[in-house]
Amino acid sequence: FPGLSASWKLSSEGFASGMGFSDLKLRVGWGRQGNPGIPPYKSLLTFNPGTGSTYPWGDVPQGGVSANSNPNPDLKWEQTDQFNFGLDFGLWSNRLAGTAEYYVKNTSDLIEFVQAPAPSPVSQTLANVGKLKNTGFELTLDALAASSPSFTWRAGLTFAAPTSKVVSLGGASFIRSGVVSGQGQSDQWSQRIMPGQPLGTFFGPVFLGIDAAGKQLFRCITASTTCVNGQTTAPAAEDYAVIGNANPDFTFGLRSSMTWSKIDVSFLIRGAVGGDVFNNTALVYSTKGNALQDKNFLASALPQNDATGLHEPAIYSSRWVESASYVRLQNLTITYTLDIPALRRTARNMQLYASMDNLFTISGYSGLDPEVSNLSTDPNNLSPDAGLAARGIDYLSYPRARTVTGGLRISF
Repeated sequence: FPGLSASWKLSSEGFASGMGFSDLKLRVGWGRQGNPGIPPYKSLLTFNPGTGSTYPWGDVPQGGVSANSNPNPDLKWEQTDQFNFGLDFGLWSNRLAGTAEYYVKNTSDLIEFVQAPAPSPVSQTLANVGKLKNTGFELTLDALAASSPSFTWRAGLTFAAPTSKVVSLGGASFIRSGVVSGQGQSDQWSQRIMPGQPLGTFFGPVFLGIDAAGKQLFRCITASTTCVNGQTTAPAAEDYAVIGNANPDFTFGLRSSMTWSKIDVSFLIRGAVGGDVFNNTALVYSTKGNALQDKNFLASALPQNDATGLHEPAIYSSRWVESASYVRLQNLTITYTLDIPALRRTARNMQLYASMDNLFTISGYSGLDPEVSNLSTDPNNLSPDAGLAARGIDYLSYPRARTVTGGLRISF
């Protein structure tokens, strides 16, 4: 795959000598890369033995095999062309340095599961189906905020604002993605891949509230016996709309490291603003009907917290799509350098340290962690039910652990 890049060190030019920059460089680049992203044998017709493949021969069942994937001899890698425009700069002898970058990525031959035409051994086929465009702006800053014989403070900031848009899907108007889990959710999907929309677009009924009878109300478009004043208890396909986007508007990170005498303190804060997450766990376990079947349900489903009727089924809608914005203290580390005269001849350095990960997360999300998706990202375990491009779906996801470690570090 080819690539080409060039740079111009502007700070070495005479016209930039009076601009105050200790370093200034302009960069531009283009490259093409491929994403294999295809498990072995997915372009072939494959078979799988199992109980569903047995057949009777006389009075004895005989083992057999059945197809578990459709052949696609035209299946190939995704291909991405990326253009980068960057500016590296430094001020005050590089006490403040940074990089600003804008990129454009055009991906063709997008890999996705699509509905197979009948007759086919399996209902879906892995195929190259469309084009995707990603653009974004990234900023990195590093600063020596303070420097003295007894105190040093270094800080850094990262910022990224990515956007994506599906350009085309070949002859398809949309592709379903992100299966909804739970009882009564057969053939229910949480997302659609559509031209003009980003990957991770949630699509479904718009939830309006609960009526006096405990029925869920949804927005409807066409007036009918079931659609009165723009409200219905049984939304039709034409009532579905875009109800969320799993992609954040921007992400950021803030790191800091301070040294005072023998004490070092460093921390890392990360966050994301905008974006949504589908709380599939809440959809399943916030349904009062679970009580009729002796199943567990969340406290949020109790009558004092939720007016939904006891016999009302779980219905996927914007009710279960929540904000995924968060701020997380990712790490805090404190180090104390010991000075023991008796060990100076044998140990170059000795430090006591304590490190804490995932100390707290500030978020309005009602689940355990907004930065989560239960869908597999293993390219060898692609699932047509999940959808290759699905993201931002939380179903029975195990929460991030909060860990505290400490110890003695000795360098000889």
